[in-house]
Amino acid sequence: MNATATKKILGYLRPDGQLGIRNHVAIVYTVACSLVVATKLHNLFPVGTQLFGSPNGCRLTEPLLRKIVALGKHSSYAAVLVVGLGCEGTEAYMVAEEIAKSGKPVEAIKINEEGGDLKTIEKGSRILSRLLQHASLAERSEMSPADLIVATECGGSDATSGLAANPVTGAAGDLLIEAGGTYMHAETAELMGCADLLAARAVNDEVANDIREAIGEAERQSFEAGRFGWGYGNIQGGLTSIEEKSYGCLGKSGTKPLQGVLHEFERPPGKGYYIQIQQREARGFGGDPEGVNQFAACGAHIALFTTGCGSTTGGLIPVIKVVANPKRMQLIEDNADFDATPIIRGEKTIRVMGEELYEEILAVAAGKVTKSEIYRHYEA
Repeated sequence: MNATATKKILGYLRPDGQLGIRNHVAIVYTVACSLVVATKLHNLFPVGTQLFGSPNGCRLTEPLLRKIVALGKHSSYAAVLVVGLGCEGTEAYMVAEEIAKSGKPVEAIKINEEGGDLKTIEKGSRILSRLLQHASLAERSEMSPADLIVATECGGSDATSGLAANPVTGAAGDLLIEAGGTYMHAETAELMGCADLLAARAVNDEVANDIREAIGEAERQSFEAGRFGWGYGNIQGGLTSIEEKSYGCLGKSGTKPLQGVLHEFERPPGKGYYIQIQQREARGFGGDPEGVNQFAACGAHIALFTTGCGSTTGGLIPVIKVVANPKRMQLIEDNADFDATPIIRGEKTIRVMGEELYEEILAVAAGKVTKSEIYRHYEA
């Protein structure tokens, strides 16, 4: 690995001290009733804006509110426009006020106060013009790998996920941690049977108890729902049981000590390896992007996404798609960012490809756009 050849990472310094690797303006809708207007504003300003929010909003749910606020505070955003209807529980001015605590410019408009769609779109357009100009003046600051938070998720897993794709992300995560960075993953429902293995890597008894409890709770919820994180696509891909999938999922964890379990939408309190407990009560529309965006709510700059069956979705942060299935790599080449098939073919080791994936992480942090960004797979 030739780290010295890596392009310099020039991030965006935010008022709260965070360093971002992207520079967008967020458009946040606080209720399904304001989604259409917010979408029209996004379509008028497609370059430089991202859209996310609450798919309901009439009933105020604290986890979902915390998630929206955490996303609005993310380092990728230089400024935020909040669009509300005016009668929802997730009150637009309140959301704007909470996000503004990060120090970035935040403005809010309500359709009921502006006089309907057309006037709201007109006013919102003028606001976005100002906010986009503000974003263009964002202060640049040099970053190192130690400043990065990288998360990893798997979706549409098959046999090659556990054999190669997940372990190679774990190897890249180890290298990031060795460079002083932060690495995390989630999906405790897919870590059944792995509690003792992870607890043995915990830095103290409290963290060991936390991970045992988190995986135990995921098991209880799965039994109560009668549904496990193992489905038709996994079976078609050659996985024979949830236990087999779980051990494959464990490959994402790498080898470093487990520093803590994250229960809320907040940045990891330190460096190293963490596991996030994804909040079911804060789910939006669901699916693979949900996990990516919950990582973003914890401050992640980049998500690694391993897929054997071929997921094409992205999220609000850059997503590096990792594929190790030779047949699937041919079928989904246009959406894949990292070809891990040499491991399956016996041409390269997990360690060597982990170094290559780590270099790809640094390249994306330095500005290289991922396939999900090119195709604007900013699902929220």
